[in-house]
Amino acid sequence: MNRPKQTTRLHTLGLLLAATLAAAGCANTAPTLAQRWSQLHQAQPKLHPRDAARQLGVSEAQLLAAGTTWQATRLGADAKEIQALYEHLPELGRIKAITRNDDVVLERAGEVAPIRRDEQGRAVPGTGLAGGAIDLRFGAAQWGSAFAVVQPGRDGKTSRSLQFFDRHGQAVHKIYLDNDQHVADFERLVGQFRSPDQRAALQVEPLPTSAPSVRGNPSSADIAELRQSWQELTDVHQFPRLLRELKLSREQALELIGSQSAWRIGPQALQLLIEDARSRHQPIMVFVSNGGMTQIYSGLIDQTAIKGEWYNASAADFELHVRSGAIHHGWVVRRPTDHGIVTSVEFYDAAGRQLVNFFSRRDRGQPETEQWRRMVADLPRT
Repeated sequence: MNRPKQTTRLHTLGLLLAATLAAAGCANTAPTLAQRWSQLHQAQPKLHPRDAARQLGVSEAQLLAAGTTWQATRLGADAKEIQALYEHLPELGRIKAITRNDDVVLERAGEVAPIRRDEQGRAVPGTGLAGGAIDLRFGAAQWGSAFAVVQPGRDGKTSRSLQFFDRHGQAVHKIYLDNDQHVADFERLVGQFRSPDQRAALQVEPLPTSAPSVRGNPSSADIAELRQSWQELTDVHQFPRLLRELKLSREQALELIGSQSAWRIGPQALQLLIEDARSRHQPIMVFVSNGGMTQIYSGLIDQTAIKGEWYNASAADFELHVRSGAIHHGWVVRRPTDHGIVTSVEFYDAAGRQLVNFFSRRDRGQPETEQWRRMVADLPRT
């Protein structure tokens, strides 16, 4: 008579033991990326995904693909698909385009004008990926992945964006829908470029351990060739090709071309230049690149402010954010062109990575202003 009760008790003990072992097994199982992000997000709700990914030891694209507080749809990401997608941007109305590197962020809002084409259907040189207020240029790095992202915004509204990453999973460019009238157009565009395989694991390549090697000790003949070629430049875009031909880094060339053509300036020059441009109403061009995309702003600076470690400059539909401590030094560079000298002011971090570049805004084929040249000449040299 007692046997069934004993069997019942043993069965119950067995279930409890199984449950205990299962719980122990779960405790020994490493949390998923989504779980780790959720914990980090709860602890630091204002942490930017780029910084969160770094803390979690993954790329931003991998974090996005894990999906937690957002819905991420994989898009086709080969060059032809990306080019085609960008040509549809005028259909979205007002957007906000964001390009950044680790230490500088450029945000520009506005509508995209259709790309101008010649009679053969080719894009007119200088128009880049988009037109109008949004001025973009493809970089040399190959893009690796793309997503359409829908998530709750901080203001309570739903945020819709197109986000593009390189082969290492680092953000190349982001486009946010900045209106409520074109949500259906956004969803149609996502459906048109949606990747057929949404379940495949995102593959990213490890970041390179060092910068590409350059020749360390150019000969006197190399220096003479550099200086001669420099004087023969007819367009600012010829400089990168000259560097490749001579196998020199950008800063190596700036150190060698002569003090009349380039000179080094201190890190404080960035804020001095922007403040001077604001007070003098000097229109400027701001270039921010990350290897995969270059975004350009042309216009005035209306306001500046410091918020924590960031120095901010803004105007209507434009914001520039610079991590002040990252600016290690800069260069003033005077390039010969068919239309006279064009002067740029470039800023670098301690590792020699270019972070942001400034020019005087000018119409194509027109000289830069004398005011710009005086402003640049007054920057503190080192």
